[in-house]
Amino acid sequence: MRAGTKLRTAREAQGFSLEQVAAKTRIRVEYIAALETMNVNLIPGKAYAKAYLRSYVKFLGMTGEELIFQYENESARLREDAGDQIRNPDSKPAPERPWLAAAALAVVCAAFVGWRAMQDGSSDTSAPAQTRTERAEATLPTAPVPSPASEDPWGGLSTQVVEIRATVPAWLEVRGPDGTIFVSRTIQAGETYRPDVGGNWTLHAKDGGAFEVLLNGALVGPLGDTGSPVLGRQVDRIAAAPPAPVAPAGEG
Repeated sequence: MRAGTKLRTAREAQGFSLEQVAAKTRIRVEYIAALETMNVNLIPGKAYAKAYLRSYVKFLGMTGEELIFQYENESARLREDAGDQIRNPDSKPAPERPWLAAAALAVVCAAFVGWRAMQDGSSDTSAPAQTRTERAEATLPTAPVPSPASEDPWGGLSTQVVEIRATVPAWLEVRGPDGTIFVSRTIQAGETYRPDVGGNWTLHAKDGGAFEVLLNGALVGPLGDTGSPVLGRQVDRIAAAPPAPVAPAGEG
């Protein structure tokens, strides 16, 4: 479990709302939410973020140093060697753990070899039992087979084009589902960023009203409310939105 999730779970277990914690710790509500979602870029200054984190952990009565150490390891902003991370918006993220892919491939290969060995060893002995089973099944009515549920709720969205356009200079961060940061910087007015669709990416901003959302070139609306932060708006939900109605020809 990520450190930010541990903070939120501990707060909810003690029955505190964000507003109650803010009143007791004198930390602003949006900063507490930023700590729980690990969007520390919404907090002005790394030193303030660390101080707020220590105060929040102490307030919740959690094991301080262990959780803070985990939080700093998982948060690029709080690591001493962290810098702004940005990638080409038209590129896919490069694999950061090649050893993990190799290990997974080895496990799959071993499982396949074992499965084939079991199939070869049992093919001769299972034939009579299989025949009896087939005869028994032939006397039973066949039940309709339900269609499998789609494993990817956002399947078929790859043709959609989502764009985020800044109306004024403002900070934007784009994350992958595993916490990978693809962009984290100030976007200039008129600049457009195109996140990948179908990858469960999320958008984060200090001022939601500073950005416009476009779908296939058509304006959808602002990223969020003016002056309010945006925490984790899903790119795929934007792409799945129904198309805007088209006015009949000759109207207006």
